[in-house]
Formats: sequence, structure tokens, C-alpha cells
Amino acid sequence: MIGLQPIIRFFGPDGSGKTTIAMNLAEKLKGRSLKVRLSWMRGTHTLASLLARFLSKFAPFRGSDNPYYGISIPNSARRIWQLLEFISALLILLTRFTLPSLLGYVVVAERYLSGFLVWASLTTRDEDCLKRLEAKFMLALSMKVNVRVYVTASEAELAKRRGEEVDREFLSRQLKLYDKMAKLVGHIKSIQQEEALKRRRRAR
Repeated sequence: MIGLQPIIRFFGPDGSGKTTIAMNLAEKLKGRSLKVRLSWMRGTHTLASLLARFLSKFAPFRGSDNPYYGISIPNSARRIWQLLEFISALLILLTRFTLPSLLGYVVVAERYLSGFLVWASLTTRDEDCLKRLEAKFMLALSMKVNVRVYVTASEAELAKRRGEEVDREFLSRQLKLYDKMAKLVGHIKSIQQEEALKRRRRAR
């Protein structure tokens, strides 16, 4: 059926279980003969991705704030970089979410605008990023999705799942930002993964 279809979004820190839950839900929806698109977005897409790869070659931009590209944006360039991130995200929003929904797909979003906003704030070390005009615009868009599910776990559990690769300071900041984001967007349900596992074990 062609027409605007639901967008179901999951958001939360790395290692919380979003991917597994989203994939399972997508399979169940497909089992009901629905057209389903599993999509995600985080940050540093398209133009920002190309520029990040280029900047990583220069010492002044090397760092750990953006761990996937190995760059840190200087304070003097932070605002310009945030604007570039937002512009770069628009194409992803259109092609991975809006168009599939218009074409009749139920979109299951493993990551969506909430994850992008946390990423932009986290990788520029700017919590005020969420107060910017463009961030408020993105937040308003994110409120239009049909279901918003916050998937989280304790910092200790998240670190355990990530293993030796985890940067505890990065993880701690990420978790705090996601908790803040969950309050801003009025999430439907919060899932504490380790608590759910404990309940299932007790029920056996």
C-alpha cells in the first residue's frame, strides 16, 4: 500500500541491544506480510564523512572525540562542523526514512534523529548543541515518528558488552546524553536489558 507508513524508532547508547531488537521486530513485521525497511542513521554522513576522512590526515584534527574517524574538531571550528553535520544528515533522513515511508514501507529505525543529535553533541563536546535552532528542528521531526523506544542499560553493563575497546569517558558522556534525549522526546518505553535478562532467568 502506497502512502505514509509508520516509523518505529529505537535509540540508546552503543551496546544496549537496539540492533538485535530492531532486527527481530523487522522480521516479525515481514512475517505479517508488511513491507519493512530496516534503516539507521548516526552522524558524520555524506559530506561530513568525506571531510572527516580528509581531516584525519592532518595532525591538528586528529583525536578521539569522533572515534570512527579519529578526529577532534577544534573549538574554533565546532559551530561550522555542527552545521555541516546537520546538512549532511538531511539526505540520509530523506532517502532512508521519509521516502521509504511514503512508498509504503514500515520503517524500523535502529538509529534515528535522536542518535544523530547525541552524536553531534558528543563528538563536538558541546551539550549546548541540543539547544541550537537546527537541533530543535530535528527534535520536532523526531517527535513525529509513531513509536519511540529508548533502549538502555547500566554503564557497567554497556562497558562489559563492549569489552576492551570501550572508552569509559566517552561511554559515560554518551549515556548521560541519551538519558537527556529520552526526556526531551518523551519516549514510549525504556528497556533495561540486563534487568529483562534477570527476570527471564528467574522465571525459568
